[in-house]
Amino acid sequence: MFTFVIRMLEWTFQKDPLKRHLRPSGSSPSILMDALDLSTNMRGVGWNWSKSLRFPPDKRPPSRPWFIISVFLSALFHSFICGVMQLAVRAFSPETFTVLSGGTIFDPTLPPLIRYIRSSVLSILVGFSIYAFVQTMYNLGTFFGVAVLQQDPAQWPPVFYEPWNADSLRDFWGYRWHQLLRRTFIVVGGWSLGSLFGYVGFVAGTFIGSGIYHNIVVIMINQNVEWWCMTLSFGMMGVGVILELMFTRVTGRRQVGGWTGRAWTMAWLLVWGNVMVDGFGRAGMFASSNVFDTASPAKVIVYHYVTAFDRWLRECAS
Repeated sequence: MFTFVIRMLEWTFQKDPLKRHLRPSGSSPSILMDALDLSTNMRGVGWNWSKSLRFPPDKRPPSRPWFIISVFLSALFHSFICGVMQLAVRAFSPETFTVLSGGTIFDPTLPPLIRYIRSSVLSILVGFSIYAFVQTMYNLGTFFGVAVLQQDPAQWPPVFYEPWNADSLRDFWGYRWHQLLRRTFIVVGGWSLGSLFGYVGFVAGTFIGSGIYHNIVVIMINQNVEWWCMTLSFGMMGVGVILELMFTRVTGRRQVGGWTGRAWTMAWLLVWGNVMVDGFGRAGMFASSNVFDTASPAKVIVYHYVTAFDRWLRECAS
């Protein structure tokens, strides 16, 4: 609903006409279908307003039947990964991460170094869980759109492109991570601050808009979570992108990259990702159920290794 409101706000100030250049093969232009696609097409696939957006290369089968099968199998695989990651997260603290009241990922009984190592592992697991969840939902949407609605597979380009291989924050947030809410964040904060402070304001405003959006989501789940946790963590991602811009201008390089860029990217994501994930944890977002909550071999195996690792960390701290 929030996204639809922002869409209508954007259309209110639209100067140029919105044009669609990609439709299902064999279909004829339809005002009703174009309006429906414009309202629900989150990345603007096939529309002129998304011309600045890069889509990941599509490595899925070109044959329509095999495309549908591969998407369905990918949904099953990523749903399994998502379930395993969620189990692993809750295994670190079953008494707090399995209830809606939630709890922090920072264990105050541990020394700072061990505490941060533990919270960083949790943050990585949550990151992969979010990745797998979004990929699963997108695959299911792709399956429904192509198999049931007979849409063109080109209308469903890949949603991620190996985010773990990002060698800069700009590469991660602007290309490899999903861009489903990119336009919403740009309209909320990017345009307003960009008109005042140029490109730097555009970047900062877009990430602040992202923080506001995620903060609304968190507060809807648990009103006791501080308002600043999402705004700070996502805002600092924007600061990181601006620092990369300053670095390239000072050094004369075209872009941040290579192994140093990859190390920088993962370090920055991990530092502020801890703040972000802690907000998710204290909001009770880890308490969502999945198919592995009942007794299953996967749950037994995951709990065994996670509790063993957690016990080892505590032994190192003693």
